[in-house]
Amino acid sequence: MVDIQLGGAPMFPAYLHSEAVEQDLQADCLPTTSLRWSNVPEYALDEGGPVWRHYRQMGSDFADIPVFDSLRGVARRYPDKLAISDGANRLTYFELLRAVETLSRRIAVAVPEGQAIGILQANSAWYPVAMLACMAAGRLAVPLNRRDPDPRIIEIVAAARLVAIIGAGNVRLVGLAQEVLWIDMITGIASNDQQAPPPPRPTSVSVDAPTIVLYTSGSTGRPNGIVNSQRSLLWRVRQYVDACHISADDVFLPMTGPATIAGCREIFAALLTGATLHLLEVEAIGLRAVRARVQAEGVTVTYLVPALLRALLTEDPAEAFRSLRVARIGGEKVSWTDIALLRKAVSDRCLIQIGYSSTETTGSQWFLPPDWPEQDASVPVGRLLPGIAFAIVDEAGRSVETGETGELLIRSPYVLLGHWENGAVLPAQPDPNDPGIRVFATGDLVRLGDDGLLRIVGRKGRQIKINGRRVEPAELERVLRCAPSVADAVAIVTAAKELIAFVVPKCLAGAALADELRHLIRTTLPPPMHPLRLHTIASIPRLSGGKVDMATLARMDSSERKTAPANQPHVAGDQLNTQQIVQHVWIKVLNTDVAAGRWDDAGGDSLKLLHCVMAIESASGQEMDLEAFTVGMSFDEMVKAVVSAQAGEQRAEKDHPPVLFLFPGSVGYGPSLAAFAAAMSKVARVNPIRYPGLAAILDGHKTLSAMTVAALEQISRVQPVGPVRLLGHSLGGAVAFDVAARLLAAGRAVKFLGILDTSLLNEPTDRWETLTRTFHRIRTNRISAHRMACRALAKITVAMGWEAYLARILDRSAQGQFNPTSFRVKLELQEVLRARSFFQWLAGPKPVLPIAGTLFRCRREGMPLALGWDGALAQLDVVLIEGNHIDLVIPPHLATNRPLIEKAVVKTYSPQEARKGEELSST
Repeated sequence: MVDIQLGGAPMFPAYLHSEAVEQDLQADCLPTTSLRWSNVPEYALDEGGPVWRHYRQMGSDFADIPVFDSLRGVARRYPDKLAISDGANRLTYFELLRAVETLSRRIAVAVPEGQAIGILQANSAWYPVAMLACMAAGRLAVPLNRRDPDPRIIEIVAAARLVAIIGAGNVRLVGLAQEVLWIDMITGIASNDQQAPPPPRPTSVSVDAPTIVLYTSGSTGRPNGIVNSQRSLLWRVRQYVDACHISADDVFLPMTGPATIAGCREIFAALLTGATLHLLEVEAIGLRAVRARVQAEGVTVTYLVPALLRALLTEDPAEAFRSLRVARIGGEKVSWTDIALLRKAVSDRCLIQIGYSSTETTGSQWFLPPDWPEQDASVPVGRLLPGIAFAIVDEAGRSVETGETGELLIRSPYVLLGHWENGAVLPAQPDPNDPGIRVFATGDLVRLGDDGLLRIVGRKGRQIKINGRRVEPAELERVLRCAPSVADAVAIVTAAKELIAFVVPKCLAGAALADELRHLIRTTLPPPMHPLRLHTIASIPRLSGGKVDMATLARMDSSERKTAPANQPHVAGDQLNTQQIVQHVWIKVLNTDVAAGRWDDAGGDSLKLLHCVMAIESASGQEMDLEAFTVGMSFDEMVKAVVSAQAGEQRAEKDHPPVLFLFPGSVGYGPSLAAFAAAMSKVARVNPIRYPGLAAILDGHKTLSAMTVAALEQISRVQPVGPVRLLGHSLGGAVAFDVAARLLAAGRAVKFLGILDTSLLNEPTDRWETLTRTFHRIRTNRISAHRMACRALAKITVAMGWEAYLARILDRSAQGQFNPTSFRVKLELQEVLRARSFFQWLAGPKPVLPIAGTLFRCRREGMPLALGWDGALAQLDVVLIEGNHIDLVIPPHLATNRPLIEKAVVKTYSPQEARKGEELSST
């Protein structure tokens, strides 16, 4: 599905052949200067798309229901289904709803009504939680892009007059005003009393109230805050769902951030239909990992911009994208070569949807037919969507005829509410005849063909889109003019949609001016706003009327594009092959003649850098550390980075504490452990260990030894050398012990082995106590009767040895659709099988490890203090902690237990590691 984002749309046959369009076209042809609007009637959005599949069609009143209310309904239908995963954190719909409710209560108390609250964190599972919590509390949310330079974020915080920011971790942004409240959402969610009844229903929120502010590049030279309502967001979701038949069977992986309108649409389309949403940061994990994630998770719906599509698919992606059934592409013009690349990578059943919209308004979409002729350089952007009226006008504001080019105007109740300025909404232009409808001039030059399809011709202003992000040259000009050594500056957009900057230096500017300005740009503006080339000129050429002579500047840029010969780095003979690899990839990715200078000066951006790294990995057979590569690096530095990776040298982790591997219990790594891990982030970089899933267990990987092997593979990838620190809870304590034994046998050092309440001894059981505890957990909503029934079925099946038969029956009964009971039984079956392997391990002999260990012991009546670990370790420290075996890492016990665990871990740090931790704690 291709989705060009800006503001336009095409015509559909149902409208073209209606009486309404004939009347509109006749009216447009009248010799009058009055503006004529054409209404887009309802039509089948799935035309040319999916053959009908089971899904919950969005009713006409869907946009009247607040997002939080719809989420509650989805959580009731799919409580145990996976809602969000970011690779480390996983939330079921029940857990998602509770997290949203808890955070919304805190927001409602901390942030006054009518005030805006920012969201600043990585693209993780917690970002949608924060967005939904703001909506539930009725507070205006301002999503921020964590990968933007800090000065730009600070500028937006000040301009938006934010009173609070929701972040992950208690680490304030450097330079953030002290009066801005910092809300650590992880601690807030972790502090939820799991034994308390569900929190009270938040105050009802109007779907027409200001809900979200998305900042884009502004034509004034400063970021521009665009305000939308829940109604406008829900309208986009409804059209998306009904066009693509999105259901709970779908698996989403949008390759765009949540601080964009496309990211918001993808998040809400997934979560309001019961689908599973996977999130990632492309720049952080790299293109190869993105492709692996798509394949491993069986992604069915994705959104990506053409530039990312080309980077992902240029290197043969093999079978990575075969699971896709809908590919939505947008943000820029889509070329036919993009379509050809995509069709080679996906199956014949995959639908390609092309759309056009903007942060301000909906626009158009269609499913590209397989046999559509390549008539223009770019692909049409589809048919105009219902819910809007449109006009295409010339410079005098008169409607143009079909087939002629003009600016697209949109009139709709789903258009932006206005702009966020100085902590208030500056309303958008209302329709003179209906105050509830607003008018938006897109600035896009479009052409509506006789076939009803809209073509994007260009822009009325200077705005362009780079990697799907809106860029106004005025913002780059403002930053350059603020430089002390610059007298004037201007930015142009070439015919090839390249952003080029020209600066007039002051007389005292030094020879390093270009380097100084590049540094200023990198630390002030997001990568899409970095100019491809930066020229120094004596004066800015102007026309007789005083306007900048853009044509002359374009000719100057073209004549100065000759690149100086590359300065070949002095490398040793055994590094020559590496230099040749980097040189070849550099030239190929940047489409240049030589490899020289800095990556950004040569025309590279962050997305092209990811493509470059992946190509180097393919050519060298060596996986690279992405953090070693930056857009400002030189050719020589790139060669050195690759040589270091090949030599097995580890990049100095100046910004990271030591790694602590966390081994979960039989349930696996869930939200409670995720919150605990996040809370320890200042002391240790917690890396969770994943065990073989149900399919692998039934396939023979059912012993604790198999879990140990899986854990060792993960440790080898994350920390191939150096001392290892391990912390295991319940069954995880046994796996950590076995891992420690194998690491020691292989010559690795184990600096810390922590056991979170794992017993090596048989414990006396009190059936009455077990029964009363279970009843209490059901009564206090900690566990449902439905889950207890599923667990009982799993236990009985495992006791009879019929687990494989039950799994096959569950797979057949699901019939390709998500079945909550089937899903829950499989989870319980997996947990019971893991627990059985643990009890089998307990019955076998164990070595005595020549290391010290730390046992964090809960209250256990009638059990020895050491729980049997004093006979398995050369030295044992026992630390008494609060709570019981289940709730020792969740509030209220987390506040007491976490410092005790952190203190034990820190005791094993070397002086250098300890200093690093102190530096991190002080930031």
